[in-house]
Amino acid sequence: MKTFYEITPKNFGWGWGYGFFSNYRVCLEQLILHYERSDNRIPYINWGGTTWVEGFDPLDKKPVMTDDNPFDFWFDQYIPQPTDIITPCLNEPTDMIDHATTYYNNPVQLKRQQNVDSIYLKPKKYIIDTIDSVYEREIKGHTVLGVMARGSEYNNVHPQYGVFGIDDYIEGVSKILDKNPDIDKLFLVSEETDFIEKLHKTFPASFFIPDVFRRTDELFEYIVHVHYWMNVSNKRDNHCRLLGEETIIQTKLLGKCDYLFGRQCGVVCGAVLWGENIKKVYIL
Repeated sequence: MKTFYEITPKNFGWGWGYGFFSNYRVCLEQLILHYERSDNRIPYINWGGTTWVEGFDPLDKKPVMTDDNPFDFWFDQYIPQPTDIITPCLNEPTDMIDHATTYYNNPVQLKRQQNVDSIYLKPKKYIIDTIDSVYEREIKGHTVLGVMARGSEYNNVHPQYGVFGIDDYIEGVSKILDKNPDIDKLFLVSEETDFIEKLHKTFPASFFIPDVFRRTDELFEYIVHVHYWMNVSNKRDNHCRLLGEETIIQTKLLGKCDYLFGRQCGVVCGAVLWGENIKKVYIL
């Protein structure tokens, strides 16, 4: 019989979780506290009961919920068995991790997070293998600027981080290239199909991961009303599982770039957290 400490992102906000790195941050905070108090219980990250569960939409009149834990699809961890003891973490998020500061100008705090992250949170081998394959094929031997062009509902939901469109990203990339003539390739990430197409056309020496989920015909009114619109898409089977994989793969690859550019958002923070080679971060 083992004793587990179950950590969930549901103790925050509306109680159904948020985006990938918002959930990840909430859980990482509690992992850090668990580690620093030398807690001997086995931590178990559980994203069950969130919008990352396949087919679950809390706005449905009769939402369907399963017992799945999406986190187990993407990360290796000990999974509790029926005979084990599970103690839930009921703590609300702290101010330990501030997305607007921690990742850019607080190296001590960043190192604290990276240390605990590396101890507990290990992506599945098939995900790491995919990341390594893309790195060898597209990034190795180049000086690469990683670009995270966040769009869709973000201007409306988080205007405190600035309101930007595709032209702002294009102008920002141009300025970075002028300052860093050693950059010979761009890695493009965005949830907006239109952004990817325009950036790739403007900067042909670039690549992006094809066939990942991006906004196509979702109306602005819809994605503002349903802020978790990416999680509840029904355009493909196993969507949430694939979306998590794609988020991890692209974010890890951004962390392998030499330079990073984007607006203040979860994926940019995740790339810094998982960064292996970033020399400088440019925030729009």
